[in-house]
Amino acid sequence: MRFLISAAGTGGHVFPALEFSAECIKNNHDVLWMGTKTGLESRKVPEKNIQFMTVPMRGFRGKGLLNKFISIFGLVASIGKTIIFLFQNKINFVVCFGGYISLPVGIAAILCRKQLILHEQNAVMGTSNKLLAAFAKIIFLGTPLAMVSQKNTQLVGNPIKSINKHQDMAPPKSDELKIYVTGGSLGSEFINKNIPIALSALNIPIMIKHQSGLNKLDGVESLYTGRTSSDIQEFYETPLENILWSDFVICRAGALTLAEVTSLSRGCIMIPLPSAIDNHQLENAKQIEKLNMGLIYEESASPQALQEKLISIIEKKMYLGWQNNTNSIDHFQAAERMLSSILQINNS
Repeated sequence: MRFLISAAGTGGHVFPALEFSAECIKNNHDVLWMGTKTGLESRKVPEKNIQFMTVPMRGFRGKGLLNKFISIFGLVASIGKTIIFLFQNKINFVVCFGGYISLPVGIAAILCRKQLILHEQNAVMGTSNKLLAAFAKIIFLGTPLAMVSQKNTQLVGNPIKSINKHQDMAPPKSDELKIYVTGGSLGSEFINKNIPIALSALNIPIMIKHQSGLNKLDGVESLYTGRTSSDIQEFYETPLENILWSDFVICRAGALTLAEVTSLSRGCIMIPLPSAIDNHQLENAKQIEKLNMGLIYEESASPQALQEKLISIIEKKMYLGWQNNTNSIDHFQAAERMLSSILQINNS
């Protein structure tokens, strides 16, 4: 089979798509990828020796009037380019992982009568997936949807990197508390500024690993004072190792990050991005609170509230309870389940 993958922009879309691509390739299927010139995929996909094509699509929602007009022209051009690509490469399945690029690729798949598959990572379905949902053969879900129920859905989880199933999930023993701090692949200015100050003010021995995001390293290290020791990097290539190393995680509430954290039996303080479209990060975080694997702190709350939450978690050792809970969704098997379901379509 020949698969066209559509994913662009941030790690939340790109990394699950990469894991699904790896599963396809492992099973001797051909994978081609439609992305953008500037997104994370433009660097990560060629590294995997996957044929990579770009379209001039840009985001639409939350943009100014001029950018919206430009996006409309980009949409039309992207649909046309994708249609040509689909015919030239004899694609069997088009698999869209949400985000703005999925709209032109999905529309092209519909016009060319190709089998359209969607994957929604978040608890709130994104705009592109909403518009394409009625035409999709299957809609895979990374987490249960918070509000809208769609037909033809399968809850499979968010594809994440596999680990040794016999690996010890317990954090390394240490007299110091170990915390992994991450704002996602792009980083978070709020987290970079406020978390070091809040942790340093606790004045207890803490070991920190902090992912600042690309080009956001400057100034973060100087904010860690007192009894904290920190390792700060723009981007960690092996975030799963940092999660396993930690006692708990402080993070945004992106679907992929939460899937990784909870799959490794860690809990987290979740700081949802308030500007996230449809407030989907807050809905993601609510799903984790239901599992009793984390607490939500919203940016609108006071710095004092953040410190109080940290003190409560540490003094009551709530993180130990989080480590004893598990996510009912096995995200490690998500890519395998997706491929199996898609191939059943072909055999039916």
